[in-house]
Amino acid sequence: QESYSYERNMSKCTVIPVPALADNYMYLVIDVESNEAAAVDPVDVDAIQEAASDHNATITTILTTHNHWDHSGGNVRLVSALSTIDRVYGGVGDDVPAATHEVEDGDTFTIGKATKVKVLFTPCHTPGHVCYYVDKKHIFTGDTMFISGCGNFNNGTPAQMVEAFDKLLSLPDETKVWVGHEYTAKNCAFACYADQDNTDLRQRLQWAKDQGSPHTGGGKGTIPSTIAMEKKCNPFARIDHLSMMKFCGACGDDRSERMRLVRKGKDDWGRR
Repeated sequence: QESYSYERNMSKCTVIPVPALADNYMYLVIDVESNEAAAVDPVDVDAIQEAASDHNATITTILTTHNHWDHSGGNVRLVSALSTIDRVYGGVGDDVPAATHEVEDGDTFTIGKATKVKVLFTPCHTPGHVCYYVDKKHIFTGDTMFISGCGNFNNGTPAQMVEAFDKLLSLPDETKVWVGHEYTAKNCAFACYADQDNTDLRQRLQWAKDQGSPHTGGGKGTIPSTIAMEKKCNPFARIDHLSMMKFCGACGDDRSERMRLVRKGKDDWGRR
């Protein structure tokens, strides 16, 4: 299977998406000045190395959003394969394989010479899930925020996901959102069911279907989104909007309960 990548050139860094497994996304974040790169959730070690070679980049860092095998399962092998890697980041308490730096909310560091990274601590999907805010232009959300969706809560709580979404939605509207999976078409289908008066969503669903997936059939995929688009088209980001309050029924001002009900609604809808 051929690797698929395209570039998003920004001032300090370039982001290269690299599809993996059935629907995962890995990423290379290349510092333009030094050509040093961070690999985000590099589960497919061969594909991420090929992408780095194609872009003349040297991987020095691994950014792990969470410890699930389809995100962290390549860490040990990639560190063994590349002596250039000297830092492996993961969230505090998430037991990320090969981690050298456990990070928490507000921690900062640099990729290469100039690409600044800030950590957002977003526990819920896993106890130590983190998102990486890069160059004040990109957010890598792992399995917390998907395009028009969110990750399963697993052992986390609705209140934790509310807090995580509040952090993400406080970023500038133009921030590029790079997610962990290509789930957009299915997410938009549920969103149209839950948020029926949202005309933006109907357009988004058709667009997602047209884009297809790079994992199967040579589609383009739907990444990146933006924070502005998620505010319009993500039902989990719209729990304070009247249309989603109507979907949730009578639960007053309890935002966590609305988050729980939207997640339950998605789970029930998915079993139809």
